[in-house]
Amino acid sequence: MSNLKRTVLIIVLAVVAMVEIFIYWNSHLYYRSEKIEDNEKKIKILEKANRIFPSNDLVFYELGKAYFDLGIGSLNDKALSEAYLRKSIESFARSIRINPASFFSHFNFAQSLLYMSYVSPSPDINPFDEYRKAALLAGHNSQVFYEVGKIFLSRWPELSEKDRDFTLEILRKIVSGKEREKLQTLMHIWDMNVKDYAVMVKILPEDAAVYRLYAKFLGEKSLSPEVRQEMLARAEFLEFERAKSDYHSGENEFLYFRLKEAIKHFESCVNTLDRISFYQSLAYQALIDSSEFFELRKSVLLNLAKCLLEERRELGEVEGYLRRYLGMEDEVAAVGRLESYLQERGLIEGELGASFDDLDRISFQMLLSFKQNRYRDIMRVGRLLRESFVVVTEAKKRSFVKILQLVGDSYQKADYIYDALEFYQKALEMDSDNLETLLRIRLNYERLNDEEKIRIINERIEELLTPGEIEIKKSQINKGRSFSHALSLDGKKIILDLHFGDGRERIEGAAPLISVFFNGRVVWDDYLKIKEEEVEEEPEREGRGDVDKILSLSLKSKIGKNMLVVVPVNRSVNLLKITCRLEK
Repeated sequence: MSNLKRTVLIIVLAVVAMVEIFIYWNSHLYYRSEKIEDNEKKIKILEKANRIFPSNDLVFYELGKAYFDLGIGSLNDKALSEAYLRKSIESFARSIRINPASFFSHFNFAQSLLYMSYVSPSPDINPFDEYRKAALLAGHNSQVFYEVGKIFLSRWPELSEKDRDFTLEILRKIVSGKEREKLQTLMHIWDMNVKDYAVMVKILPEDAAVYRLYAKFLGEKSLSPEVRQEMLARAEFLEFERAKSDYHSGENEFLYFRLKEAIKHFESCVNTLDRISFYQSLAYQALIDSSEFFELRKSVLLNLAKCLLEERRELGEVEGYLRRYLGMEDEVAAVGRLESYLQERGLIEGELGASFDDLDRISFQMLLSFKQNRYRDIMRVGRLLRESFVVVTEAKKRSFVKILQLVGDSYQKADYIYDALEFYQKALEMDSDNLETLLRIRLNYERLNDEEKIRIINERIEELLTPGEIEIKKSQINKGRSFSHALSLDGKKIILDLHFGDGRERIEGAAPLISVFFNGRVVWDDYLKIKEEEVEEEPEREGRGDVDKILSLSLKSKIGKNMLVVVPVNRSVNLLKITCRLEK
């Protein structure tokens, strides 16, 4: 009996050893085949491996890939291609029977089925089921999700409602703003096969950068300007929400006197708010509350300045932020609190005009007094200036002009017109090309009803304002580039006409999509359409063959420098000239 057991044990061990040898040899042939590029040689080795041990799913997987490559490579021979693809399908099916959890096998099986449907259509073949299995088995493998999503999106018209929902679900899982190339590829597939804006909106994550990327794609492809504007409006809303978050984080850091962190958050908030162009005004949406935006901008400028001052910065280093804040603040009590804050830290003197040693500081302090309606205090400074000899260097001339303007403004508020005129004239002597001073003098002459002097001052003002017509020398603006031009205006409502030229050879192409910004706000974002009949009616411009297309914009200007920015989105354009006239 013991001899029998020993014999059986030896036989079992021999069988196990033989099986192990077969498995090893099978694996050896499998790894050897991976190094071979010739698919026919690879198939011979893999077939040999299967004869030795026919239960390795990886061997059948590689066999399926090799047959698939041969099938794709022989599409010009339908019969041969069908034969290879059929063997590929059989190999992948065998691999899945051995290892049903292999998402790579399911994916490639689906690929073979899909290509087989082109070569030999059959109602029994449904590759989408296998694609779905591959995606479900892949778990966190975003590449498989991405590939399956691309394939489903490219076959969108023939998908069932269930498959469409599945496509949206898996694409939402893998799309993010960090994978710009994947996003752009999906957008191109969507453009060629779907073109349903609601579908793409469902795929995109709620991310400002992604919305801007999609808007850029829509513009470059000359697609819906309305959807483009909506995406940009949504992007700006998300950026506004981020700005609010930065502000609250800055407040919290400031509360615990962590100044560097607070400054970082406040600066981020300011920069974000400065970039918002209010596309919602074009998209007819009210995503950002204008009063909330105004209050946030005002608060962050004040808190950023205070943070910097707590870091022992000089007043001159933060004066720009404080002046921007005061330009928005109309509450006397709030300005008074700021003045007390600055006085407590010794940054401004308690008495206005006690000394003229620091013209920058007295100019700023006078602005604080003016915002609090303390006109007589400023007028007292004016009387002191009459009696004093003040040395004004070239570097301090701008501050001294502001002082003289504020004194004149205070006299004007108190109805001392001639005294106001005196200080305005002194300011003009310091800076003869100061548009703000000239406009103040004109207002005085209008109150005095002195028509002759109004005429003379108007002539001087006209010399400083941007001329009514500006010819653009380098007229071509390349796609995606911006054209900027500063306009000197007097704060009135204007009609700004942009004259674009479009060569005859471009008439059949897409109309140019133009974005126009005025003082940081978007005022136009649409197609500039030039019809063929307009070309026939207009004579060619000598040497250029351009046709004028005028874009007229009604705008509210500000006194001084106004910045105009023109950006062609989908193609280059020629901006021939700019004309400006008062709105009637």
